[in-house]
Amino acid sequence: MAIEHGAPNVPSPLRVFFTFESTGWFNATTEEKTEQILPQLNKILEAWKKNGSTLIGTFDRDILTAGHAGNVGWHACFLYDVPELQTVTDMTHSFRASGLDRYFRLEAMIGRQFFLLEESK
Repeated sequence: MAIEHGAPNVPSPLRVFFTFESTGWFNATTEEKTEQILPQLNKILEAWKKNGSTLIGTFDRDILTAGHAGNVGWHACFLYDVPELQTVTDMTHSFRASGLDRYFRLEAMIGRQFFLLEESK
């Protein structure tokens, strides 16, 4: 059986890889973290559950790292299927609107399933 690989199509839903980097987190006090930052972060992540997106998986690098992200540039990543581009924009903007961009950097990359490992839906 021949494997063909043509030009990629933009998937629907969008496959979105979010990188999550702690920036100002390390300068925050324990009180700020427990009383302000983590509750606000949890509120945003809970809201994402209601925006039509599907969480596929997460990856946190903290097992063998401590401190700033270094050359990799992120501490954790989240993989979602997201219904449309505006939803991706709304997800990244939620960090700006809440002030969490002071403590974390969130970046979204759009791709697709890897054709040899996952069948397209």
